Formats: sequence, C-alpha cells, structure tokens
Amino acid sequence: MTDPTGDPGATSRTELPHRVGPWATRFDSEEALVTADNVARAHAVEHHDLAPVLPFADVYGPGLHADKATAIGISTRMPINEDGSTNYTRGDFLGGLVYGVYRPAETADAATGPAEGDQLWNTTLYPYPAGDLDPLCVPLSSLGLEVPGVDRRFLNFCAGLLGCEAVDDLGMLQPTFALAWPDYRDCVAMGLRHLIQQRPITPQTWHQLTYVPFETADQLALYLAQVYAYLFDGFGSMPVAPS
Repeated sequence: MTDPTGDPGATSRTELPHRVGPWATRFDSEEALVTADNVARAHAVEHHDLAPVLPFADVYGPGLHADKATAIGISTRMPINEDGSTNYTRGDFLGGLVYGVYRPAETADAATGPAEGDQLWNTTLYPYPAGDLDPLCVPLSSLGLEVPGVDRRFLNFCAGLLGCEAVDDLGMLQPTFALAWPDYRDCVAMGLRHLIQQRPITPQTWHQLTYVPFETADQLALYLAQVYAYLFDGFGSMPVAPS
C-alpha cells in the first residue's frame, strides 16, 4: 500500500527480483486495513517511530479476529503433498503482528519531525503471523543491542523497514528521511553503527527478524554500512539486499 502523493523513489519492487517471505498476507477488508493504519499512524507519531510493530490485540482488541486478515504459506512439516502438489497452510494471528512502514511527508518540519498523522506517507502496511523471533518481546540485550542511544524503535526499523516486505522500498524513504524526528534519526544511526562495528547479530538471527537471507556476517555488515551511507551520507544508490 503506497500513498499516491508520495515520491515513488528511484527504485521500486518492479525493478527487482520478487522477494518471498514465509507468508503471503492480506487484510480481509478495507475496514480492517483502515483501522490498522489509523492505529499504526497514531503510534508512529506519538512514539517517533517510522516502523511501528503492533500486536493484533492492540489494533483490534482481544479475540481471534479471523475476519481481519489472511496468511497463507507452505507447510514446513510437509511442504509437498503425496500427489506432488504444494501443501499450503493458513497462519493464525493469535500472536500476530501488524507492521506499519511510513516515511515523513514533505510538509514535516526537520527540526521536530512529523507532528500529526497526515505528515506521514504510508509505504506499506501488512499483517503477519508471529515468527520465531518476536520483535516486540525479544530482549535487546539478547541481540547485543542494549547500548546507549538505541531503543526498541531500532529493532522495529530492522524488522519493518529492512524486513522482507519493505526492504525493496527503501528508496522511497531516503528523499524525506531528513524530516524524521531527530531522536529517531539518532537512534537509527547509532543502531546501524553498532551493528556494523560490533556485529552482535548473526545472519541466522537477522533472518529470523527480517526474513532476509545473508550468507555471512561480512555480507550483512557491508549491506548495513551501505544502508547507513544511503540514509545519512547521501550515498547515491539504494542498497539491494539478497533474496
């Protein structure tokens, strides 16, 4: 879901190989999508977070909410049926999450960042079943991210903006990233520098968080260094993550 008033950026999904995560998901109604956007957008402004990750229950209230979203994936236990066909399975949202990925609108003030919801452009918004690593619950210390200046918003940045559903749209963020809240930019900058220099997160853990595969720690560190240069140093080409 993209805002037609936003700058599409130099790179779009149509120019890159199709990227596949473990689930194909959708909101099942316009009402469910609008509710998720309203809640995520308000959270983004209140908490200075361009990539809010919210529990399903925080968006829709307690309950199963089987009518709000659908997730379809390939069974990990038996991916192929006896007849040779693919064995698809449906995911549930009991521990599910809503990911919002936003970017500052051109009307935002660089000194203070977006002050209200209409000063954010929506890049994408999607529901996802809970995975092996829940960005809302995993302690920052277990990821080596309990360092000064870095908080859970940086984990959301990694899981959302650099996750498989949005990483190919990073080019849409760069033109207005300087208009994000200063404290948010500082958090992201310090987090990226820490990951690049200290390498506390393995490619395996990164995949659990983002569903983006890196073969080696060097490959991951180089990519993150390019992301830093792209967002903070005016590096001209959008870094492309492996698929």
